[in-house]
Amino acid sequence: MLGNFLDKASGLLDRNFLLAYWFPAFISASIAVLIGAWPRGWGSALELWQLEGMVKGQEGGLSAQILILVGALILITVLAYLLMPLTRPTVRFYEGYWPRWLYRRFGDMPRWGERAIYERMTKDLDQAEVKGDRPRFNELQAVLFYGYPKRERLMPTRLGNALRAAEDYSKGAYGDGMDTVFWWPRLWPLLPEKVQEEVEEALTPMVALLNFASLVAIVSIGGSLYLGGLGFLKEAVLVFAVGVVLAFISYRAAVSQAQSYGERIRSAVDLYRFDLLKSLHQTLPETLDDEIALWVKLMLWLYNGDRGCVAKMKYYHDSGSGSGGEGTP
Repeated sequence: MLGNFLDKASGLLDRNFLLAYWFPAFISASIAVLIGAWPRGWGSALELWQLEGMVKGQEGGLSAQILILVGALILITVLAYLLMPLTRPTVRFYEGYWPRWLYRRFGDMPRWGERAIYERMTKDLDQAEVKGDRPRFNELQAVLFYGYPKRERLMPTRLGNALRAAEDYSKGAYGDGMDTVFWWPRLWPLLPEKVQEEVEEALTPMVALLNFASLVAIVSIGGSLYLGGLGFLKEAVLVFAVGVVLAFISYRAAVSQAQSYGERIRSAVDLYRFDLLKSLHQTLPETLDDEIALWVKLMLWLYNGDRGCVAKMKYYHDSGSGSGGEGTP
């Protein structure tokens, strides 16, 4: 699902590029500069900047301040472009697709991890239903619906569970054959431009927040080591703590945005899946059972390569035959 977003954000002045990559890089670089100037003191650092930066300007040349700023902006832009090919591995890492050794060590975390939170909420949901506490029941049901897949599909991170809940929605609603991950690249070109924009507008802030969380974590670790090496131990601890807090807040905000993005995915599947069937020249099913069976056959054919299950399938090329009539044999 990230492929369409990366293609759209490849332009230098594209809005998605600026929001998702350039601004996180700019803010993180600014924080790094402030940390670097801290040992000298803000006043001394500003005086040094004005003294060294204005020398060439007074001599009739181009001010060194302008050269430094232009060079910094170029470096930030290069860093932003370097973040683009890292989008997929970055998102997958925050989702919980970790190396096997790391997953074995931290993936389950039954006492305090995502699995424990899920088990506790499902237990509270059952108790709220028994007690007839509808407000509490509705609250927990919404959290579980938007934030968690089924128990056997749980991921080790909250972001991974939010995205997987959206990915698994279509299977629960329309059968195992309607796999959102598989069908989304085929459905995407059929969506109205307005719907595509809404999906991208929900995805862009999520990517931006994850990029900022990663960059601010790196800057805080590097800054704390820098300050600690100069003997500013209290400042080093403070920088590290603030960096961890900022990274955590950014990550949790990304989780909230992922839930909004997931709802756009669910809506697109609900409203436009029949357009996909029409594009595949299939008659529209008359019942939910017919639809479930049709998606299963199409999935077996296109994903598993089982042409035997669709050997007698009929294509319908007349636009007027797209509804009613016989289902696929």
